[in-house]
Amino acid sequence: MAIDYIKNVKISAVCCAVPTDKLTAEDFYQYLDKDNVDRFVKDAGVKQKFYSKNRKTITSDLCFEAAEEIFKKKNIDKNSIDALIFITQSPDYGVPTTSSTLQYRLGLSENCMAYDVNLGCSGYVYGLHLAASKLQSGYLKRVLLLVGDTGEAVSTSPTLNDLLFGDCGSATLIDYEDGAKGFRFDLQTIGSGFKALGATTGLRYAYVGYPTFDPAIHMDGLAVFTFSITKVPKLFKSFLETFDMSIDDYDTVLLHQANKSMLDVITKKIKVDKSKVPLSLDRYANTSSATIPNVMCDYYASNNEDKEVPIIMAGFGIGLSLGIADAYINPKDIFPIISTDITWDEGREKVLEANAKS
Repeated sequence: MAIDYIKNVKISAVCCAVPTDKLTAEDFYQYLDKDNVDRFVKDAGVKQKFYSKNRKTITSDLCFEAAEEIFKKKNIDKNSIDALIFITQSPDYGVPTTSSTLQYRLGLSENCMAYDVNLGCSGYVYGLHLAASKLQSGYLKRVLLLVGDTGEAVSTSPTLNDLLFGDCGSATLIDYEDGAKGFRFDLQTIGSGFKALGATTGLRYAYVGYPTFDPAIHMDGLAVFTFSITKVPKLFKSFLETFDMSIDDYDTVLLHQANKSMLDVITKKIKVDKSKVPLSLDRYANTSSATIPNVMCDYYASNNEDKEVPIIMAGFGIGLSLGIADAYINPKDIFPIISTDITWDEGREKVLEANAKS
């Protein structure tokens, strides 16, 4: 079993950024039957999402802005960042890695390790494990974890999935600190369910027998729902038994913001009071890998307490991949969600120049 306990590490700051444009459920009345849209809002819990209407603000821009906010508010020396981990399913390019361009854009030291990871709904929990692992030896002292995803606003043939998925980028600073309580993990992969959620074509298979590239995410809703309401509660049970904890020991339970009906069932099965399970899904939609930091910032940013509180978080979905982690955070280190329409012209020019040459 992939159970781990990494001590002497802590979350020192978290910030999220979303685009400035907003799309509401009412906007979909022009595309779809009103009753179907209203039923979706009731079941899924999504009333609106943030997105970049002109698609100029992308995942790396949002993560960049969230990181800069942390650097400014915490007065961080950028040369102190020993590693940058970028987790997304919407990178700037196929190659090079977006982490490389972010190291350059952020002005981090050339002695900084940087790499990308392709993960979705479980990405934040896995990212915390990767970051903590880097710090375990004590040689590296500080990791910048950037996690986020962006998608299309409305597809050419609109569906309710276009409302379900929103855009968000996050930045989390993880530090080595001798004596810190650290993070505990339980991580799982169920690769046999890979067909339940994902793009049906891409890279290797894009032109095999069907010469049309379709980057859209396709989902077997029933399979994903069943996976989530069965596997996630079992993982909670395993985690709590392994570490001799009770769900009541935590200040909040931060669940991947997938679908309200799904979260209601999970909340009931793990026997936690609903007041401890905050939601940001209604206003920010399902932001894939960024939902956990999104709901964390949405809930704690208005909390002025200056003390560490225990939280437990669970990410689950595409892969199929799932994981649970717990940690101690200080609400004063969790910043409000910011909005931005930033773009990076130098990065965009690379694509335009390549297109011109071809």
